[in-house]
Amino acid sequence: MNVLVLGANGYTGSRLVKALIERGHRVRGLAREIEYGIALEKVGMELRVGDVRDEVSLKNIADDIEIVFNVVASCRIEPSESKAILIQGAQNLFRHADRTVLKKYIWCSNVSVYGYPKATDRLTESSALKPTYRLGKITVDAENLARESVPAVAVRVASVYGPERDFLAALRENRLRLLNGGENWQSRIHVDDLVETLIAAMERAQPGSVYLAADDLPVMQRKFFEEICAATGTMLPLNLEVNAARAVGVFGRAMNSLSGQQQYQLSENVIGLLTGNYYCLNDQMKKELGVKLKYPTFREGYRAILGKG
Repeated sequence: MNVLVLGANGYTGSRLVKALIERGHRVRGLAREIEYGIALEKVGMELRVGDVRDEVSLKNIADDIEIVFNVVASCRIEPSESKAILIQGAQNLFRHADRTVLKKYIWCSNVSVYGYPKATDRLTESSALKPTYRLGKITVDAENLARESVPAVAVRVASVYGPERDFLAALRENRLRLLNGGENWQSRIHVDDLVETLIAAMERAQPGSVYLAADDLPVMQRKFFEEICAATGTMLPLNLEVNAARAVGVFGRAMNSLSGQQQYQLSENVIGLLTGNYYCLNDQMKKELGVKLKYPTFREGYRAILGKG
């Protein structure tokens, strides 16, 4: 297959590129800066430098492309930037897509489309979309745009973790806080399992379909950190009320603006994702795509990260 990966240099994208090349696919990857893509170019990726928000940089990007993976990150930034990436960026790409060749557009959506579910809710692909914070509303619009424009497959991704995205350094340095005491459900998926899910979607998903990408064990946020702290000998993060977190976010925005930085951690997007009840069921991912999780729960995943697996 001729494959295009948008966000090729990112946490998930770089692993996806390598897995596709190992399977014999021809991969073209978009990276925002040339230095971010050089390592992937060395393993066989055709490097293109550009930004989905800059249509000029996408000229000829989709020539001969049969499969597009869009794994451009958008969850940890401001809603205005999320919209530019998810909506305007997709529109820019679709204007360059050759629909006579393109078979599937597979993109990493997210669980914000469900808004703030109740603690008793069990989320599936057919659960009602009730976006409340901005990321969710933008993501629903992006899903609809893709479905109307190209043969799209939406993979709604739970919280992604893995090596170098494991909270361990932040726990040791006491930089984490439990928002509202961590009394909410969260679903997770190891990055390796997410890559396998995306490739399975390429191979077996039907255009127009939706999948939740999550492991087998949703867990209360507080319980998750209790287990990780016990395994690592670190202290449980202190509590931070959501209103106080919003104030911290506003302060961080002001300070980062003064220093010329564009991103900061406690955006409304991040607060929404960290405090929502996202108890995700993965039956459809396993039954229809045939995904067999290497890390069925965070316990196996963290044993591997800690070198105890």
